[in-house]
Amino acid sequence: MKQRQTIGLLFIIFVFSFVNPLQAETPEEIMQKVYDRDNGSTQVSMIKLSTCRYTINDNKMGCVETPRIKVMESVRKDFGKNLKDSKSVIIILEPASERGIGFLQFDWDDPDKETDQWMYFSALGKVKRIISGNEDEPKTGSFFGTEITYEDLEARHIEDYAYKLLGEETYQNRPCWVVESIPTLKRAKTSNYSKSINWIDQERYLSLKSILYNRQGRRVKRITNSSIEKINGIWVMREMLVNNIETKRLTTFKLESTAYNLEVEDQFLTQRTLTDSVFREQNLEIYRAVLK
Repeated sequence: MKQRQTIGLLFIIFVFSFVNPLQAETPEEIMQKVYDRDNGSTQVSMIKLSTCRYTINDNKMGCVETPRIKVMESVRKDFGKNLKDSKSVIIILEPASERGIGFLQFDWDDPDKETDQWMYFSALGKVKRIISGNEDEPKTGSFFGTEITYEDLEARHIEDYAYKLLGEETYQNRPCWVVESIPTLKRAKTSNYSKSINWIDQERYLSLKSILYNRQGRRVKRITNSSIEKINGIWVMREMLVNNIETKRLTTFKLESTAYNLEVEDQFLTQRTLTDSVFREQNLEIYRAVLK
């Protein structure tokens, strides 16, 4: 009888080692799955950005000024070996006074290659490359006047951070890992952040909340993602709130419509799309038809 009990116990341990693998994951493995999560080989989107100064009354956050609203179109396509490189372009539609202002970004899987970014100002007819002051300084400036910085838009590399599992919590009624990310010495030289704490959905490997700390170790931003749904088989976060704790300003990012894995011409993800309005509109009309 004792031998049977021992065999039974070993069987239970063996079975649970497979049905409950989440406990065995390291913070590096968790974050790798976050980075590797399927987001399609291409994506076309209509986006609304709203930014305002806010105050908090009765634990509720509210704008104290008329929000600045921008509507824009975004197109992304993955390239390179195993489709690990990415190119994306964003064009402002509204307000009319800013229509045609554009942003182009190239992200590279190679951690030694920095993200390339360009801004196009339609009124000036000029493309400006976005760079830091020198190689040991982070980029400054905000994306289209929002609380999203150019660094926030860059792709992450698993090698650029050290990770620590702080525990598990329920957030948005979802079981989450709480993972701390601290940049390596090399990455820290070009980052505005000294660390981040991230709430990772244990089932979908989505970051539901992030707290970002500045170089002095103070909390500077709170980013929350919500309105999550599956589109074309891909988990999509349709709303993101970026709360700049220092400036008391809030940016709301809403994905009005989106589609994945469409045919996107390579030539569209170049500076020509920024400067050639006829070429840009011809292609965007095709993509817009899919989003309707």
